[in-house]
Amino acid sequence: MRKKQYRVEVSYPKKGKPKYFLVKDVLFKKIKRKVKKYLGVKQPSLEEIDKYRENFAYDLEIKAVLKKAEISSNFYSSEYLSKAEIRDLEEMRFIYLATNNLMTVNEFEAYEKDFEIHYVHGTTNFEGNTLTLSQTHDLLNYGIIPQNKELREINEVQNFKNVLKFRNNSKGMVDLDFIRNLHALIMNNIDFESAGAFRRTDDVGIDGCDLKVCPAIFIEEEIDILIKNYYEKLDNCFNPFEQAIYFHYQFEMIHPFSDGNGRVGREILNYMLKRNNYPKLLFLGKDRQKYIKSLKLGNNEKYTIMVQKLLKIILKQRLGILKENLKKFVIPIQKRGQLRLTDFINTK
Repeated sequence: MRKKQYRVEVSYPKKGKPKYFLVKDVLFKKIKRKVKKYLGVKQPSLEEIDKYRENFAYDLEIKAVLKKAEISSNFYSSEYLSKAEIRDLEEMRFIYLATNNLMTVNEFEAYEKDFEIHYVHGTTNFEGNTLTLSQTHDLLNYGIIPQNKELREINEVQNFKNVLKFRNNSKGMVDLDFIRNLHALIMNNIDFESAGAFRRTDDVGIDGCDLKVCPAIFIEEEIDILIKNYYEKLDNCFNPFEQAIYFHYQFEMIHPFSDGNGRVGREILNYMLKRNNYPKLLFLGKDRQKYIKSLKLGNNEKYTIMVQKLLKIILKQRLGILKENLKKFVIPIQKRGQLRLTDFINTK
């Protein structure tokens, strides 16, 4: 964290003594604002300023986040979210970005690695995979094969090593090739014949849903239309989160593959969130029923309630943790300087 992020500013009222503030500048889309913390009427010394910068860093960062959220929420149109809900989303987004910017490279990599373990365990567990979180961790990090597990379950988890590489190396828009490549990686060593290929038959269904899936002959056309509509909405400043959720629901209703639709759909959803600087959604066992019930609301075209419920899930999952992380990483790393050999030798 650079100390110049926070500067001291003085104001001179018509009556009374000068007032000193610790100030952080806020910039969003060329709109400039500032947030401040009152320090008193006595000019602080350099030592006091350093202490204030450390003690009030979190307060200023949160104020800056709220100010950015207030500004940015005015840029979005929305079909399903209120202005207050968009502000909540933007608050989460800017806390996420602020925390990432304050982490060291190693801290960020460790944080992302831990998230991926929980994500892979959750998204495979949603489909009935029985590996525990600990087994998922050991398999992905150390290649330790769990005992008494089916080969399919092991491959379902292991495949996400390559899924992660593919996702992190992808910088472009979602398209048909992106979707097929995701499916090929997710279904590798599980379904050799169908991995990466859209289904050719209509004798499939969605668990717990009476609606008919898209006829196979129209799959590519329907996905093309879905992708086009998604990006048109973004170009017209509709909120990216709600549009990603709507895309996710429609993708699952098209059900383009014979197997693996849920894992592919959730991967696309998080790719869309990441591309728009939102934290990714975790698929935790305790949220499984909420997630499924929320998506089913779309079957009756209750899209507003569907999006709002999924918004509540991600806010409950991530906002509190992100605030705690911001509080932790906003404090500068204390460096001792270069270590010497004598630092490790007891000379007494």
